[in-house]
Amino acid sequence: MSPTKRSSQLMRRLVVAIRFLTRLPVPELGVTTEEGISKSLGFFPAVGLLVGAGGCLLYYLLKPVLPSSTCVILVMIYSVLITGGFHEDGLADSTDGFGGGWSREQTLTIMRDSRVGTFGALALIFLVLLKYNLLSMLEWPKFWRWFLFANAASRWSSLPLCMWLDHARQEGQGKMVARRVSWPAALVGTLTVAAASLVFTPRTAIAATAVACAVALLTGLYYRHRLGGITGDCLGATNQLTEVAIYFAAAVLTVKA
Repeated sequence: MSPTKRSSQLMRRLVVAIRFLTRLPVPELGVTTEEGISKSLGFFPAVGLLVGAGGCLLYYLLKPVLPSSTCVILVMIYSVLITGGFHEDGLADSTDGFGGGWSREQTLTIMRDSRVGTFGALALIFLVLLKYNLLSMLEWPKFWRWFLFANAASRWSSLPLCMWLDHARQEGQGKMVARRVSWPAALVGTLTVAAASLVFTPRTAIAATAVACAVALLTGLYYRHRLGGITGDCLGATNQLTEVAIYFAAAVLTVKA
């Protein structure tokens, strides 16, 4: 394959990842297929960097005129608007399913229901409170580093889950990506997160990366135990849990410092 064609292919995969994960108005380069989405997984962390950079820029522009707590709220609103609450919806559906379902079939049925139940509503409330509380503890020099890394690492969490676990049902987003991540795509995504970790000192980078890996591992084990695989909602839930866990690590390390 010629370098020009290879570059065009990589750009197309990046655009597919942006269109899939955000509401940014990027051009559609051809028809998006299941195979195209699975091949774009390696660029999910890069999309996270893009989303994170926008939030950091917004905070930087607002901090001279607004309290840091207000800046955090507006950045959180920005994150939901730019992604359409894509991952938050997955967390709510997953929490409803795992909280209300006893059997595998019952859990999957509840997760498929578009309505938000008690467990899902509580999960979203706790999610927002935790993000606000933890991010408000970080001053600007620490905020941009942790926010940028968390947005990349949380989207990286889909890669090991999709490599390791099969799909839990025969339809939905989980089937499009489960067991369909190539090693080159996983390497691209992992190197992206590794590059993002360079904003930290080596010790902090190791701690933050370890947190992301731990959440992916633990949630993956839970999904395998309860469902025998993953759904798209599971990926969204792990995304949000990874992001919050990284902010929790940031708060702990900041207090220690």
